[in-house]
Amino acid sequence: MSSRRLFQLLVLFLGLFLRIKFANGCNLSAREDRILCKDKERQALLALKQSLVDDHGLLSSWGIRDCCQWKGVGCNQRTKLDLRPSFSDEPLRGTINPSLLQLQHLNFLYLSDNDFGSSQFPDFNDSLSRLSSNHVGENSWLKLVNKLPLHLENLQLRSCGLHGTILSQPLNGSFASPIRVNNLSRNRLSSSSALKWLTNISSNLAELNLEYNNLIQASIPGIFRNMASLQHLYLTDNQLGDGIQGFIGNICTLKTLDPSRNNLTGLFPRLPPCIESSLEIFNLDWNSLQGPLPDFTRFLSLTNTLSLSHNQLNGSLSEGFSLASSNCSKLVVLVLDGNQLTGPLPNFCNTAFMSLEELDISHNRFNGTVTESLECLSRLKHLLASRNSMGGIISKTLFENLTELLSLDLSLNHLTLNFRSDWVAPFRLRHLSLSFCKVGPYFPKWLQAQNDLQHLDISGAGISDTITCSPDRSILFVRSRILDQSQNSISGTIPSCLNNLTAMAQKRVYTYGGGRIFEVIDLSSNKLTGEIPNEITSLFELVAPNLSRNGLTGLIPHNINQLKQLESLDLSENHLSGRIPVTMADLTFLSYLDLSYNNLSGRIPSSTKLQTFDASAFVGNRALCGSQITVQCTEDDTNLIKPDHNKLENGDEFRNWSWILDGVLGSFYCFTVEALLEMCIFSVPGQIKDSLYVTFLLGKIAEHV
Repeated sequence: MSSRRLFQLLVLFLGLFLRIKFANGCNLSAREDRILCKDKERQALLALKQSLVDDHGLLSSWGIRDCCQWKGVGCNQRTKLDLRPSFSDEPLRGTINPSLLQLQHLNFLYLSDNDFGSSQFPDFNDSLSRLSSNHVGENSWLKLVNKLPLHLENLQLRSCGLHGTILSQPLNGSFASPIRVNNLSRNRLSSSSALKWLTNISSNLAELNLEYNNLIQASIPGIFRNMASLQHLYLTDNQLGDGIQGFIGNICTLKTLDPSRNNLTGLFPRLPPCIESSLEIFNLDWNSLQGPLPDFTRFLSLTNTLSLSHNQLNGSLSEGFSLASSNCSKLVVLVLDGNQLTGPLPNFCNTAFMSLEELDISHNRFNGTVTESLECLSRLKHLLASRNSMGGIISKTLFENLTELLSLDLSLNHLTLNFRSDWVAPFRLRHLSLSFCKVGPYFPKWLQAQNDLQHLDISGAGISDTITCSPDRSILFVRSRILDQSQNSISGTIPSCLNNLTAMAQKRVYTYGGGRIFEVIDLSSNKLTGEIPNEITSLFELVAPNLSRNGLTGLIPHNINQLKQLESLDLSENHLSGRIPVTMADLTFLSYLDLSYNNLSGRIPSSTKLQTFDASAFVGNRALCGSQITVQCTEDDTNLIKPDHNKLENGDEFRNWSWILDGVLGSFYCFTVEALLEMCIFSVPGQIKDSLYVTFLLGKIAEHV
């Protein structure tokens, strides 16, 4: 058999293989019995689709044979229908077709964030027998409430605009009694009449969320007293004041109590004994509580979280735990930041602290040394003690048993870290802040081994070293997203291995402490020299680089427009020269720019983006001109930036031809091979295009020989 004939047979076989593969949805084992969606349910969903107005194609997948593969449809042991639009989608409109009632196996129904107006809603009763969770959300059909199934256990009415008297009538008792979870958050509820709706939701209710409303004590007298099964009560961000004892009642089953971000004043509240003995999570953050810490040993079940941040509590930390016994030895999270606590740190070998995994005492007035009794907290993962007045020397003894430590923040104290050069840290940190602690003069070796660091702040730490690419000495960690080494005396050049910070090149949402963190490099106020390495432009997710107040020279990288996420750029007080790249006009998110006090020259690019910055962003560059600094450019300045349209770069000319090559060769590919494979790729393989490009350039060179 000839080679040509063999090749033809191989191509034919490949075409048949791909045709079978795509016919089965890229799954060769696909069979009829794998389709989980029954025809009756499929037809019911299609009828529902017909009654809806889908402006953004949210239901565009509703048409293929297996409806279990449709967007928003889940077919498993907990069947769901989720019609919530994403952030980029338009809400659904129209009406809810009664065909919805034919989905007899539906467990979860999500319809929030749509706009069905005043459309009639089908009567659930005696229909969706398995429905246990219904998220109504931001829809204006409050009349549907009495049509919800009698067995409903989870009712989510978050952000429904239920303020006013809309809920002034109690729910039908037969409907209300099975509800165990009720979310009424973000509804601007304020009056007591609005909460009469909850009167019959008492016997089985285990969780009630009233966060982000406008409730005051007068709005809720006695409302919780009959909720004998209530375990979790969320009251964050209301207008509660004058203590919480008056309206809580004796809910002896309560495990979580969260009245954070209210107007609670006075001394630490004293709750009924049965509540204090049942609470596991107690959150009083962001109130105005005053006075010393209470004796927390009376909270016999406080086994999870005690959070008292951002109040006005004073006294010493020892006072609250001086009588601690084994009953109070299971506390996992203790948050006391943002108060006025004073004195030295207590003996952490006290049984009250032995189970701690998170200790936050930052932003207080603690003084003295960091006691070595912290070594007793062998389960500690997060130690946050910044912004106090502690001083002295910290030795390795403090950390010997902290093998699970992930976050360490000792910044803005008067501490000196004194470790032997050969000390090996027993932990692998993700977050480290030692700002204005004494760490230098060299980058410590134990720090260079912390390869999991995502957030490193050693600003003002007395370091007089150089940044190196040597693997055993580098502090440019692969996972780092925040790197702050500002206000030191770091010298030498910024190394090209800056692109080792690969986490800054990856699109990923990074959070810490409940908030989103953006990628930052701060090397400002050092003694760095040389040019800005072009490798910095490969950190595609970089948001805020600050290289100001150094001795950097050379040009601003021309391809800085690759940093599409850039919001802040500070290159001020260096010796940078040349022109401001016109590519900076592509930085659509840039909201802060400082190029002042350099040696930049020429016209400031006249893009809309750069014209939003005032003269302060460009002051101190004597050879700059442009409307932003009221220095008129001469005709020579204008000519210098005009492109010569008669002479294109070879690469640009090739790019003008490349689309023709794509079309011609793509079509050729389709007409020859595609007859067998039934697919068409309108692109030129990379190797072919590279070869064409080289040939093209050689041809251009030959024209001039």
